Order: sequence, then structure tokens, then C-alpha cells
Amino acid sequence: MPDLSRPAADLDALLATERRRGGIWKLLYQGFWGVLAIALLIASARTARVDLGQFWQRLPTVGEWLARLWPPDLSELPSFVEAIWETLAIAIIGTGCAIVAAVPLALMVARNVTPVPWLATPLRGLLNLLRGIDTAIFALFFVSIVGLGPFAGALGVAFHTTGSMAKLYAEALETLPHEPIEAIEATGGDRLRTFAFAVLPEALPGLISISLYLWEFNVRSSVILGIVGAGGIGYELLVSLKLLDFPRLCTILLLILGMVSLIDALSAYLRQRLQ
Repeated sequence: MPDLSRPAADLDALLATERRRGGIWKLLYQGFWGVLAIALLIASARTARVDLGQFWQRLPTVGEWLARLWPPDLSELPSFVEAIWETLAIAIIGTGCAIVAAVPLALMVARNVTPVPWLATPLRGLLNLLRGIDTAIFALFFVSIVGLGPFAGALGVAFHTTGSMAKLYAEALETLPHEPIEAIEATGGDRLRTFAFAVLPEALPGLISISLYLWEFNVRSSVILGIVGAGGIGYELLVSLKLLDFPRLCTILLLILGMVSLIDALSAYLRQRLQ
């Protein structure tokens, strides 16, 4: 009588062998990526010339500088407050212009509402270009066109933020439910009515939340625009660092901290109210 259990035992042994082989290959695969990540980290540290010993030796100097920050020098406080307002104005104007430009771009890019589908791909490339160039680079470019001052900074904020904002707007539009849009279109409504009665009511809270978040980010990024001559408190910050005028620097840092904290709190409160 043939032994029927033999083929089953051979099959189990074969499957166990394959599982062991798969486990080994998986382990080798994970080990390869782990070694590659470590090698990349080491190469990056060498390229960046990381020197922890030198940093440790300079720590007493950092402590001395921190001790010299106090007390703050309030003699130029009015001009600093004016520069803080200039920084805030750069962020407001830049973000406002970006909103105006981002809304139509997002409608052209979002796959579920775009009226010209073939145009979505090149526009996405344009948005990636705008997002890929930093605000400070844009500001430096516009300084050479419109001259020194906050206008160049506002243009830099507007161009960079347009790319980020339009992309986030388009992603928010693409997550909308299809039923309201299809219902309006089924009644013979044109694209304007579809946008006004189906798209905008559903997307508006998310779009406002995105705008507030990017405005909050732009307030922080506008601080450094003065370093490239684009106005704001950044220029005064640079001057204080070059002169090693630490009491003056302390006043500027406290004003920046207060401004950023208030904007963060206001933005978080408004976003919470929208939920």
C-alpha cells in the first residue's frame, strides 16, 4: 500500500525551505539598505565637515555671548517695531497675492474639476518650479529688478507661496466627494455654478486652513529676507550680529519671538474654529 503521507511531508519540507530562503533574502535586502544609509550618513558628515570637537571647544564662547545678551537695549525700540510691522506686512501682502494666484491655478490642476485636463501636467511642473525655489532666492532675484526694500520681499513670498498654496489647494479639491459635483452637473449647471454651489462650500474650510498655515509660515520666513536686502527686521538682525551688539540683538530677538508667538496662537485659534 503506497504511503500517502510522504508527498505531503515533502511539500511541507519544500515550503519550509523556501520560507527560510525568503527570510534570508529579506534580511540581506534590509541589511543592504541599512549599510547604504550608514554610508550616506558618514559621507554627508565628511562633506559637511562636521567637527564635534571644535564645537565643544567653542561652547564657552557661546555661553559668554548668551550672558552678554541681557539686559536688552531699548534705545532703538520704535525703529525695531516699525521693522517688525514691515516684516508682517511683507508676509500679509505676499500671502494675499499668492491666494489670488493659487485659486485659479488649483482649479486648473485639480483632476476632478479642471476644465482643461491636458493643461494640468505642465501647470503642475510650473508649481513644482515655484515651490523648489526658496523665498530668499526669489527675493534676491527681485531685489535686482525692483531694488532694495520690502516690495522685493513681498514678491519673493508671493511667488514661492503660490507654488505651495496651489498644490495644497488642488489636493484639497481632489479629496472632495463626487456626489455634490455630479448632482449640480446633472441639473445642467455650468462650471461656475458647480464651483459656487458644490465645490466652494465643501472646500472652503480646508482652503482657509491652508492659507492660515502658509501665512504663519511666511511670517517666520520673512524675518530673514532683510539679510538679502528685501526689508523687514532681518536687516537689523544682521547688523547686530556683525557688530556683536548683543543687547541690541536681544531686543530684536524678543520682538521676533513675540510676533511669531502671537501669529502662531492666532492662526491655531482660527484653524480650530474652522473645524
